[in-house]
Amino acid sequence: MISLTQLRAKALNRLDTVLRAHLANERLFPLLMRASKTLDRSQGHAHIYAQQKELIAHSKQRIGHGYSLITKLNTKTRQSEISRIEFETLADYLTFVDKTDEFARFEANVTLTTATLPELLPLPLLPRLLLDHAADWPGLLTVCACFQQNPQPNAYVRNLLPTLPTKFIERHQAALRLLLDYLIPAYVQVDETDFFRRFHLLLEEPNVKIRFLDAALRLHPAVSQLSVWASEFRQLHLAGRRVFIIENLTTFLSFPPLENSLAIWGGGFAVSLLAGADWLAEKQLFYWGDIDAHGFQILAQLRAHYPAAQSVLMDAATLAAHHRGERGGEFQPAELPLLTIAEQALYQGLLCTNHRLEQEKLPLAYVAHRLANLLAD
Repeated sequence: MISLTQLRAKALNRLDTVLRAHLANERLFPLLMRASKTLDRSQGHAHIYAQQKELIAHSKQRIGHGYSLITKLNTKTRQSEISRIEFETLADYLTFVDKTDEFARFEANVTLTTATLPELLPLPLLPRLLLDHAADWPGLLTVCACFQQNPQPNAYVRNLLPTLPTKFIERHQAALRLLLDYLIPAYVQVDETDFFRRFHLLLEEPNVKIRFLDAALRLHPAVSQLSVWASEFRQLHLAGRRVFIIENLTTFLSFPPLENSLAIWGGGFAVSLLAGADWLAEKQLFYWGDIDAHGFQILAQLRAHYPAAQSVLMDAATLAAHHRGERGGEFQPAELPLLTIAEQALYQGLLCTNHRLEQEKLPLAYVAHRLANLLAD
């Protein structure tokens, strides 16, 4: 025989069905539930009753609400046995699953939706959305109505609806994606997984940081470094023969001055932001990252865009001289065919040992010496 806990879980699994039926004005009650498990009748009358005692004690017949029990007489044992369980009314069901207050908010939001945006009513997921986002539903409808009136806003999200909290849309992206995909399908950028691009919202672009390692290359004498949006960076065509792409911010900031050279902060895997900057292909391009699995994966990613890029300070000798037992974090092994033979050998070793030598651990004098030798070759 099903237990009270199991019955409650089984009833809760019917909640979406109950909500959909209510939304569609379909008659669902009385709602039948199977008692499920067979009674063990081998140990006598007392044991048969004991298996049903909990359900009987909490039934509507005993406490005045919740589920009702339908019984039948077993002709062999001459005892009544539970054959079916049913919720006679919606109120009985909601009381049992402890959803009465939530359902009241659900009904209020159904009424609001019907009055303001009835186009959403056929959405299959609407009942669950109404229940899960009951407190925020009026705001979600306000956003939906705004996009219905202007489906390609081309505005920054926090300027879109000043009457709502500034982060409201950002906090409710998952629900809004379902609603807007259904409401304005003709205007959705279906290939975009990013919420903002999918619904024609403006984004602040990532920045690319640049240092002028040679003062003669500065755009203004007083400006030794600057940050520009990635799309602007691609159009810069800065002077200088060499460009050093550096993974970590500290080493970017402390990188020594070098004649005819620029430094760019790659910011880890953000080196992909540099793709499409055709003017970089005209430079002698160097990449300096941590000596670990991630560092070489980033190098390979850069080479996918700029095959001539060289690594610097990412070699076995540097690792041997300065590694003090540090280990890297979790990583996903990957085939990196764009590495050189020496880089590949070091990378394969790192996959086995998970050693890590961060850029910041290298003494500045050592960095300057190695760079001087590199440029002298």
